[in-house]
Amino acid sequence: MLASVGKSAESINRWLATIMIEPETIAATPAAQGVNRDFSLLDSQNINRHKILHAKHPDIFQDIYAANRHGEYHTIQPKGDGFEIFIGDIRNRPYFQSIMAGGPTQITPPLISRTTGIPTIFMVSPIVDEQGQPQGLIGAGISLQYIQKIAEELRAGQTGYGFVLAKDGTFIFHPEAHFIMQSNIMKLENSSMKALGAKMLSGSSGLFRYFDKGQIMLAFFQPVPIAGWSVATVLPEAELYAPAIKMIKLLAGLTCLFIVLVGTAILLAVQNLTRPLQLLATRAEDISAGNLEMEALAIQSHDELGTLSDAFNAMTANLQTTMRGLRQSEDNYRSIFENSLLGIVQTSLDGRVLNANPAIMQMLGYDSFQEMAAALTDIHTQLYVVPEDRQQIIALLLEYGKVQGREVQFFRRDKTMISVVMNMSLIRSPTGEPIRIESLVTDISDRKKAEYEREVLQEQLIQAQKLEAVGQLAGGVAHDFNNMLSVIIGKTELALLKVQPSDPFYKTFVDIGKAAEHSANLTRQLLTFARKQTVALKVIDLNEVLGEMLTMLRRLIGEDIELIQMRASNLWPIQIDPDQVCQILANLCVNARDAIEGIGKICIETKNASFDKAACAMIPDCQPGDYVCLTVSDDGSGIDQETLAHIFEPFFTTKKIDKGTGLGLSTVYGIVQQNRGVITTKSEVGHGTSFSLYFPRFRGDAQHSPAQKKEEVLARGSETVLLVEDELSLLEMAREMLEKLGYTVLAANSPEDAVRLAEQHAKSIQLLLTDVVMPVMNGRDLADLLRAVQPDLQCLFMSGYTDNIITHQDLQDKSLHFLQKPFLIQDLAHKVREILDLGTG
Repeated sequence: MLASVGKSAESINRWLATIMIEPETIAATPAAQGVNRDFSLLDSQNINRHKILHAKHPDIFQDIYAANRHGEYHTIQPKGDGFEIFIGDIRNRPYFQSIMAGGPTQITPPLISRTTGIPTIFMVSPIVDEQGQPQGLIGAGISLQYIQKIAEELRAGQTGYGFVLAKDGTFIFHPEAHFIMQSNIMKLENSSMKALGAKMLSGSSGLFRYFDKGQIMLAFFQPVPIAGWSVATVLPEAELYAPAIKMIKLLAGLTCLFIVLVGTAILLAVQNLTRPLQLLATRAEDISAGNLEMEALAIQSHDELGTLSDAFNAMTANLQTTMRGLRQSEDNYRSIFENSLLGIVQTSLDGRVLNANPAIMQMLGYDSFQEMAAALTDIHTQLYVVPEDRQQIIALLLEYGKVQGREVQFFRRDKTMISVVMNMSLIRSPTGEPIRIESLVTDISDRKKAEYEREVLQEQLIQAQKLEAVGQLAGGVAHDFNNMLSVIIGKTELALLKVQPSDPFYKTFVDIGKAAEHSANLTRQLLTFARKQTVALKVIDLNEVLGEMLTMLRRLIGEDIELIQMRASNLWPIQIDPDQVCQILANLCVNARDAIEGIGKICIETKNASFDKAACAMIPDCQPGDYVCLTVSDDGSGIDQETLAHIFEPFFTTKKIDKGTGLGLSTVYGIVQQNRGVITTKSEVGHGTSFSLYFPRFRGDAQHSPAQKKEEVLARGSETVLLVEDELSLLEMAREMLEKLGYTVLAANSPEDAVRLAEQHAKSIQLLLTDVVMPVMNGRDLADLLRAVQPDLQCLFMSGYTDNIITHQDLQDKSLHFLQKPFLIQDLAHKVREILDLGTG
């Protein structure tokens, strides 16, 4: 009886140990280890795992849940034909506090599941980081129906029964249903039962004699070590001994009654007793040999032998049930072992592979366990890339028994290397001798690759920040330089208006003007890099602009280089200043030409492209959406990686001093950034370079107004203009230009002076001409202030760059007028006359 109970307890213990692998497996996954960063990844994984496990073992797995370090937990619940996530808080649960204090995998006290109504336990495993610190937990709800089925088979004799106690004394199973999950043996009124409970919960096994319901009972009990439970079979003492007592009484009566007929009585007794007893002995030998597949004893009698035969048959049936339960438990363990997503491997301390599941075989590139075991006879050198890692792991296991989160590198069958993280346990014999090492292995090669890619993106971000800082400096320098150029160009034009072409100084002024205009172009390049250049945006077809430029580009690159164009059909429109497209193509083609020694090819390609969130993660400043791609590639000398990191920096160049300024690619970069685009570069020394520029697809109305031609004759007027400029030399130059054109000029060196002059001449001022960027108050705010008093006042803004005070969208507004510094007197005359005529029309 004690052995039979022990088999049942062992079956339950192995079943629990098998099931416990599942939450430990989930806790070791990358999604679980990232629970405090992104809970949704773990939710998605757990829903899929719940579907698989619940489909395979509907009578075992009830639900799967997870909790982060703050006690927020998510559990999987059925909803219609699918599943949903239920969110709650378990921070006050003892097992959560135990796990967060560093506790191991544990089994919670049994309870009735509120979602299924079935007696349930929860196996909870800690989620630990690389340092072994707890980050949360994974729990699996396990139905106790399987254990109750095993306990139902613990019946013995006619009235005997079995029951199972939880660690705290709660009845997990009892033949009387009102005991199950509702009564605690240590709280019963029967002191004998309490004494039995104390014995069972002490973790020991044995036989206990106690008094219950008017009769003496015998309880055979065995512990379930992994959960701290205990299993017992109980039957009345009288029922156990009744066959033997009756037999003794019968023999004594027969001896007294038939003392004269001793020989006959003995002969009859031998005939009646020996044959069934021999049959019983034979069957007992079969059972001891492990043969349980036999028919029931067919001893048809109503005496003690018949009773003993029935008891023997019942015991055999119980053993058969227990063995079936053990086989089912082994099948469950094998199913989890075979289907686990994590690699599971058992190895000896001397480096032999004892067992391995399909996941680890696939991970290492083996087709079968036999092949793997034959190839890996010494995993120290054949599996571990660094053999010292294995030696350190064994030393830690011998000292602590477990090693968690250990990262090492393995050789695959084809000698390629993978990175893995392992959680290992040292299994010892009952005498404490080390037997084997059991390991859970996760392939983290993809994670390592992702970490490397993040480092690359971080370097790209640092580069972008550096370019932004240089851009800020370039924008500031260009602003001040623009003001000086405006004075030079303006004064030169005024001087040319005063001298004749035959004058000796005429050519000098013309040369000064040309030099100033060349400098202005250089300034525009700086402002383009700084993304502060004012542009005239238009909705264009990139193919059309490319077609218009091909002739110019062919002249630019020369006859030795073949220019190939690959224009995609149905190209999406983009919104950009066409002049900027010309700048881009000219700079990229010139660079490509200089990179080609002798004969070569330059290819210009257009196409549509779409980026999702995953693709944008690899490209700095990229937003998901539709783009039009312009690619310029060559088969020239290429660029090394060190130089490639600096090519967009202004004034950085690998060309000779007289061959380049270092502003070409920085200008391209600035134009792309200014138009909310993205630029990527690929290059290899000796194999050419490719630049891919992505501009956002324009989805609005593509109609736009054609540009107006400038008038060759200076437009004049007599109205009063309030001129505001904080740079005195530029203020004086603009005042002189306006007066030359016939206008009355009220000149103000600051917004405060402008307000004062406006108050004195409110009704006589027709136009406000103001700089945009000024101290104390910018030009736009000044215009708003003056218009509040004089609503009909016309305004013309001028600036070398607008510093985001006037945006690209503002410049598309026909009611806002802007004049780019430095400007010619023709530009000023035309713009002032155009605005004043609009106000009087």
